[in-house]
Amino acid sequence: MISRPGILWAAPGTTCPEARVGYDRIGQAAARRFPGVEQRWACTSAGIRRKLATQGSPVKDPTEALAAMRADGFTQVAVVSLHLTDGMEFGELAEAVAGVKRQRGNPMKLALGHALLTCEAEWLRTLKAVMESLPLQPGDPDRILLVAHGSRDAQALKTLRMAAGLCPGVDRRLILGMMLGTPGLDEVVRECVAGGAKKVWVLPCMGVAGFSARDDIAGPGEGSWVTALTRVGIEAVPVIKGLGEIDGVVEIWLEQVGRLLAETESES
Repeated sequence: MISRPGILWAAPGTTCPEARVGYDRIGQAAARRFPGVEQRWACTSAGIRRKLATQGSPVKDPTEALAAMRADGFTQVAVVSLHLTDGMEFGELAEAVAGVKRQRGNPMKLALGHALLTCEAEWLRTLKAVMESLPLQPGDPDRILLVAHGSRDAQALKTLRMAAGLCPGVDRRLILGMMLGTPGLDEVVRECVAGGAKKVWVLPCMGVAGFSARDDIAGPGEGSWVTALTRVGIEAVPVIKGLGEIDGVVEIWLEQVGRLLAETESES
């Protein structure tokens, strides 16, 4: 049998056109690193898939994408999760991969990567890459605030709390806040005020900078994180850039691809 390796990027997805640049940069970097290895994409969010379908841009869920890759003759597939945590959507992705592996007579070898924040070493590398990506060097009293979506999923929240606890060890100015979870907006504002911060760099802790990043975090509305910080006299400096636009973070995902392809190769 002729070998046909592939990469399936599994991401929450986005309906924000400006946010696509993050996914595009990941795909372009992978094309340079793994020439000749075809890439496919799957969206794990049912809500995002419905919205994209109504916009005339349908996208497959992981089960559909894997079925199409099997039908197209792929022999080995690295399934790379672009999720931050091991919450509900990651669990559904894992089940989709397991379901394909259980299929009788399936010739396609699969290997699934892990969610970024579940690996402490990779999260620490991510934080350092974020710091290096800032347009200017923060001052000593400044704070660097990463805002994640958060989750209602217990396992995802456990992972996020672990990740938040590791931030000060990288740089005492780093804070991880959550739109759903703790520390939330009020807790983060109180921490910045208590620490005497005069300027806070505000970044989305998300694969791509979609509407949540542009509106809920950095927008001018009354409920945004930037507005809340400004209201208490802190200068908020939004940096609207998803993790997929930061080279050091993309490198982590590319390393996962390499390991997963090697794993599928060893099973052949």
